[in-house]
Amino acid sequence: MFADHARIFVAAGAGGDGSSSFRREAHVPRGGPDGGDGGSGGSITLEAVAGLTTLGDLRRHPHLRATAGGKGAGQRRHGRNGREVVARVPPGTVVRLAASGSAVRGAGMWLGELMVPGQRLVVARGGRGGRGNVHFASATLRAPTHFEKGEPGEERWVELELKLIADVGLVGAPNAGKSTLLAALTAAEPKIGAYPFTTVSPNLGVLQLDDEERTVVLADVPGLIEGASEGHGLGHEFLRHVERTRVLVAVVDGAADDPVAEWNAVEAELRLHDPALLDRPMPMVVSKQDLAEVSDRWAKVRTALRAAGHRPIAVSAHAGSGLAELRRALRTALADAEERALHRQETEPEVRVHRFDPLDEGWLVEADGDALRVRGRRIERSAARTNFENPESRDRFQRLLERLGIDAELRRQGAVEGSTVRIGPVELEWGDE
Repeated sequence: MFADHARIFVAAGAGGDGSSSFRREAHVPRGGPDGGDGGSGGSITLEAVAGLTTLGDLRRHPHLRATAGGKGAGQRRHGRNGREVVARVPPGTVVRLAASGSAVRGAGMWLGELMVPGQRLVVARGGRGGRGNVHFASATLRAPTHFEKGEPGEERWVELELKLIADVGLVGAPNAGKSTLLAALTAAEPKIGAYPFTTVSPNLGVLQLDDEERTVVLADVPGLIEGASEGHGLGHEFLRHVERTRVLVAVVDGAADDPVAEWNAVEAELRLHDPALLDRPMPMVVSKQDLAEVSDRWAKVRTALRAAGHRPIAVSAHAGSGLAELRRALRTALADAEERALHRQETEPEVRVHRFDPLDEGWLVEADGDALRVRGRRIERSAARTNFENPESRDRFQRLLERLGIDAELRRQGAVEGSTVRIGPVELEWGDE
């Protein structure tokens, strides 16, 4: 099953708790703390794999969960690390956070994209293991019972969108002959029929251009009709697949009632989707030249297309005529695309994206129904790692609130004895001590 979109739930493993333990050995006085650390939780990672062209597996199995880290133990023994889960995706996969409450695809925050085989992206990071009490001994506290709990692993819905990576994309109206042309140029075996929308998903084929074993990947994109960019027909679902192609081949249906008008409609849809698509090298072919009526009016159609700035090539995929000329045009177009890419690299500065999260190290107190909620990555992480059943750990967390100024802000916003305070996944009852 071809699928170019998937929405998956990823849940990384939680870190293991640290240990509160004391060394007890015969003839060793004042052994001291020896609690070991918890193991890290397993992460969820996406990996681009050569040869994959669909997200179908992830659509069938949309829930990925990694294992938690093991708990620490006495004698400074470290808990085991959770096992990483690696999901295979096709090269060209774009990864975004799924936008909550939105049915619009691509509305979530961009996380990354996997362009080449072997490239990896961590989409849910496993929680860090908690430290054992051996780390909290000091000159004034020789026998600490405090230890850290493991951090929870990240959990989120992630949206995957596949944009096929092909060198050349075949674009045209439904039943223009794109699939037949792909089959004639490559060893691909797309579905072909004499009715519109034979192609309901992109097909890929590999073309050997010359004797130097240079190969290029061709993609046959489902036909575009007027209004495709607004959701009409099938082609609007697959317009994204031409975004990564270096060269487009305009396939004009020579048997259409008005081939020029039909291509103008396709060109308008490409412009509405992304005007930059029309700036790419774009050889043009007029198909079905083996039909007598198409051959008879070829001169008239060629004149009209040339007047619009095109240089059409007469092609019959069934008879094989015009394919050699098309191959030459593709070589020229690909060379032109490579020169343009080099020029862009030389003239355009490298763009780096830096995300600034004001709550990464800072914090914010806000109303949350009948409670107060403290937001901030550092304080939420500390709350998740604190064992509030341990008095020593509770005191340590309270001192952190005071040191960061959160305690004073909670009081300013009305926190009194018995008030509910939420910090990350933890809900506390405020005590005015």
